[in-house]
Amino acid sequence: MAKEQEAVDNLLDALVWMRRKAKEREPVDALIDELVKMRRKAKKKVAKKKTAKKPEKKTRKRTRR
Repeated sequence: MAKEQEAVDNLLDALVWMRRKAKEREPVDALIDELVKMRRKAKKKVAKKKTAKKPEKKTRKRTRR
């Protein structure tokens, strides 16, 4: 199964295509670099939230009768 593409992926593809067609590549390169940096930060933030410690459930202690 193919992974569903995100909007960011489509934007990156478009920028790479623009870079190939552009005569002066520096502005497009800067856009690509910034977009990749933002994406990495977002992925780290999501990963950090997933690994955050979950609150423990409050349970009563069982007593012997």
